[in-house]
Amino acid sequence: MNKELSAADTMKLLLIEALRDKRLDETDKQKIIKLADLLGISKTKVEQQLHESIAAADAAQDAPRHFDGKALFLSACDYASADGVLSELEKKHLFALKEVLKIEDDWYRRRMQEITILCNTSKDEILDDNADISDLANFDPAPFIAKIINNIEKVIVGKTEVIKQVLTAALANSHALLEDVPGTGKTMLARALAATIDCNFKRVQFTPDLLPMDVTGTMIYNPSDSSFSFKRGPVFTNIFLADEINRATPRTQSSLLEVMEERQVSIDGAAFAIPNVFFVLATQNPVEQHGTYPLPEAQLDRFLLKLSMGYPDRSHERDMLTARRSGNPLAALRPIVSRREFRSIQQYIREKVAISQELLDYILALAEALRQHPELVLGPSPRASIALMGAVRAWACVCGRNYVIPDDIKMLVGPVFAHRLVLQPHAL
Repeated sequence: MNKELSAADTMKLLLIEALRDKRLDETDKQKIIKLADLLGISKTKVEQQLHESIAAADAAQDAPRHFDGKALFLSACDYASADGVLSELEKKHLFALKEVLKIEDDWYRRRMQEITILCNTSKDEILDDNADISDLANFDPAPFIAKIINNIEKVIVGKTEVIKQVLTAALANSHALLEDVPGTGKTMLARALAATIDCNFKRVQFTPDLLPMDVTGTMIYNPSDSSFSFKRGPVFTNIFLADEINRATPRTQSSLLEVMEERQVSIDGAAFAIPNVFFVLATQNPVEQHGTYPLPEAQLDRFLLKLSMGYPDRSHERDMLTARRSGNPLAALRPIVSRREFRSIQQYIREKVAISQELLDYILALAEALRQHPELVLGPSPRASIALMGAVRAWACVCGRNYVIPDDIKMLVGPVFAHRLVLQPHAL
């Protein structure tokens, strides 16, 4: 149950501050009466609270003390935000306190913005997304991974390799870019993954008129209490589908740079954290070029893998048609892995999947060879080498191993490195 800053709690905080000097002067009484009126507290109730507070105070007369209204307001803010949720009623009570204490508007707005930041993550996300398992000694990720793949294959038929690679990107705590023609199942794959892992899913159709605030969110002014509240954009989710990302302007595309790398959104100097389980799956159509904006190298570098779905073969497409006769199979998918279990697999990969020094040298040799290749303007960056190491560890886990083998690097070096390379003009 949430601990809410009620009207009685707000009045109690004011009484405690007023009686700190063991006396109640006329100014204090006026503040108490005004606050009671703003909060709708009856006169009888105020007198009862006042009597209880005076009785609790020490009878000894201390030296008079200056009434610290800002300290009282900060105490009320701490109380209101203790459960990570700031309700509209609590905002109303804090505004009433601000009016009584005659706090400056600018100072009040800054404090309200600060506690809005503190409360920008929902309670469910705090409880579920932030829970790592404490003991990995007896944890086996293989059954969970097998269930995820099997569940997605009920919807995406004949694309086991692509499913495993997309899952690899998600388990490596990174992102994937799918480049293919329309209708090959890119959106369906993202929805199936979200349904399987019991994750929140948001999709945004990127268009030339899409603004950064349509993706990340914006600050909304509330004239009733002169405060600002942050309206979270669709990027505050677990799985975010950026459909046809290359149709948006570079300005809108760049709004994803920070959130993909730093896992936060910065608005008006304030940083808002996103859920710990966060995966961006972006799509683009390689055929249509009119009205598109190619992704810059900095944006491409944020994607761990660049993949292609491809058309299914005849037998798999027949299976798809057969399954569709009785309805959409996506509607029948049920969550089989929780977000906490998914994060446990990620933790297992970080702590338990081994990669030898020889294989690290293999990755470095590949990167160095490409940087020196005469047909390339731009080779893989150090971030690309780190990405390949993370990808092959996640891939090894998806394949049922807790160690990396050379074939893992051979399998993923193309999807990890290719989109990060820039060819010489004569090599195009």
